[in-house]
Amino acid sequence: MNAKSFLLFFAPFLCFPVFAAEQHVPVKRGLWKVFNYDTPDKTPILFSGWSKAEDASAIDYCIFLDVFYSDGTAAWERRADFSLGTHDWEEAKGVFIPKKPVKKIDVYAIFRSKVKGEKTRGTVKFRDFRIERREGKGEVYSTFSVTDRPFSNSNIVTKTLFKGRSFSTVTEAVPDNSPRTSPVPNGKAIVWTADSMRLVTPLTFPDADAAHDIRISLAKRERESAQILISTAADVEWRTVTLHISPLKRKDGKVLCGKIDWRRQGYLAREHGANRHPHSFPAGERWFPDPLLPPAPMRVRPASTQGTWLTVYAAPEAEAGEYFGDVVVRDGGREMARVPMRVKVRNFSLPKTFGLETAYSLMDGFTRAIYPECYKEKKREAIDMMLDHRLNPDDISRTTPPEIEDLLYARSRGMNRFNILNIVPPPEDPNTRWVLTCSAKSSADPKFYEYFVGVVKPYVEKLREHGLDKLAYVYGFDERPKAFNPVIEAFWKRFKKDVPGIPMMTTATSYRDLVKGRIKEPLACDWFCPTTDAYSMEVSERLRKNGKKVWWYVCCSPTYPYANFASWEYPPIEGRLLGWMTHLYRSDGFLFWIVNKWHGNSRMDGSDTYFPDYRTYNGNKMPGDGIMMYPGENEIWPSIKLAQCRDGVEDYEYLQLAAAKAGLAECDKITKTIVRNLIDYSRSPEMLRKARERLCGVIDL
Repeated sequence: MNAKSFLLFFAPFLCFPVFAAEQHVPVKRGLWKVFNYDTPDKTPILFSGWSKAEDASAIDYCIFLDVFYSDGTAAWERRADFSLGTHDWEEAKGVFIPKKPVKKIDVYAIFRSKVKGEKTRGTVKFRDFRIERREGKGEVYSTFSVTDRPFSNSNIVTKTLFKGRSFSTVTEAVPDNSPRTSPVPNGKAIVWTADSMRLVTPLTFPDADAAHDIRISLAKRERESAQILISTAADVEWRTVTLHISPLKRKDGKVLCGKIDWRRQGYLAREHGANRHPHSFPAGERWFPDPLLPPAPMRVRPASTQGTWLTVYAAPEAEAGEYFGDVVVRDGGREMARVPMRVKVRNFSLPKTFGLETAYSLMDGFTRAIYPECYKEKKREAIDMMLDHRLNPDDISRTTPPEIEDLLYARSRGMNRFNILNIVPPPEDPNTRWVLTCSAKSSADPKFYEYFVGVVKPYVEKLREHGLDKLAYVYGFDERPKAFNPVIEAFWKRFKKDVPGIPMMTTATSYRDLVKGRIKEPLACDWFCPTTDAYSMEVSERLRKNGKKVWWYVCCSPTYPYANFASWEYPPIEGRLLGWMTHLYRSDGFLFWIVNKWHGNSRMDGSDTYFPDYRTYNGNKMPGDGIMMYPGENEIWPSIKLAQCRDGVEDYEYLQLAAAKAGLAECDKITKTIVRNLIDYSRSPEMLRKARERLCGVIDL
């Protein structure tokens, strides 16, 4: 240990109680203390505290640090979270390793809501908050426990080892001797149904008025889903459950022209420290559904609920009317329940070419890394999955143009937009999974411009031979700040002359800067794409009058109360509601940065429906961002999240059909029964179904 760190080790703020022994904290308030350093340095920061809670429900319930560097920049919101709900004294610990010398640290004990009007409930107490500056010695500095049931009779404890200026995390199970409980009477199991927009966890059990049948309404060329769920008593376990679906027939004997399939719902483990959503599943639960596994015999554990996912597709040739059938639930070949099914096919069809322009990035680099021996086969499989969900299998990160054959195939199945190339230099390593951004210097390099146009210009000529040029654009300058504006404008002006007719889209912050008044004139570009929270109808209409387009997007932001589907913590219905919002706010298209951001090189084993070790990107404390399909051992799996986006696009197309009949004002009137504005909307599946029914009444006029 050198002399400087030795002195810091014994500095006055080495291990200092920040707050009094015990303090009651009113709702939406907290405690705060500031630490200033006369000699800034990069010594690691350890922080900890204790809290006790009764019925605590809030977005932020944590120890919270804002760290200010000596150069004037800051690292915001470094935190360690407490558990929500009711618990005795619980310690939260965290460590932050600064990249630059630290001048000041603001330490908060927080129990609050970020948005005015958001409900925060309960009472919490804080005590013994401490902050420490030193190197690690290999000790455990953080633990977190949450129920592992129904996966096992255990709790999951995460331990983080802090050594020197690095740390590693290990997870282990510890015995949980508390008895299993279930509202299902002993010796019984209940088969019930739920709307596809409802989140049903393994510890969600049927209400007294739960449905036991399936009713679906859909147009021709549309898919709609429903859930069949099996809930068991504490002493009941089913081991080889399968579903058997009878053909759907009208009363005149006509069989539905289309397809019905079912999948097992898979369950992922919740990640600690995520941005929680007030409408998410209870804080003490660990498991939530998203992957949709292929049909196979499945296990239903005691005192739990196992979900299945049914999807009905009505072909364009399907005849309108009501169709009836049954779903038989069997365990070990023995019939355990029979679920009546009623499907109403409307007397109209969704368009063959998708009605909403989208850019959901399906990145080839991730598919190639997971399936190197069968890459082309899996690439086409993933493309088909996107098209089945009425989403363009696009890629904003492309560093090589898409194959013409793939584009022709996708267009034949409804694709309406695609990116030719991302405005970045090609990666030196051909195995690089993706490249999204580059420096201003690289973008302004004349050699790079000549390279880019040299690739795009002859490729556009090939597109014109097939009429594909009308669907093409180029993407670039991903979320680049104001300093990039001169580079973007210079690139755009040259590109418009050299490759006329191909628009350029960007998510650069210039649109937000224009809305906020930070710049007076719009950036020289063709299409703008802000996040939904930055979108302005007034600014967008002004840009459209000048021949521009304005899309919008979500990623790990914006966060609650804005609708989002990126995080596993967010209610699934929000992905569907974004289709309604896109129509209401007249956005020209919807972008999502990636659907297959798979980590590592391993595939998921679908022999069980629980995945305790699966983790993924957690940007901005939004776990699940970038994952909308999963790499199964033998096939790529879709997800509940992807199905919600599909349904949102189909609802958008309902709105288009209704607007053609009755005008936009009538559609907006219906939409506003569920969406008042971007932060005030209903998450009720029943209300959304009623709005869809009203649209059907308009379309069928």
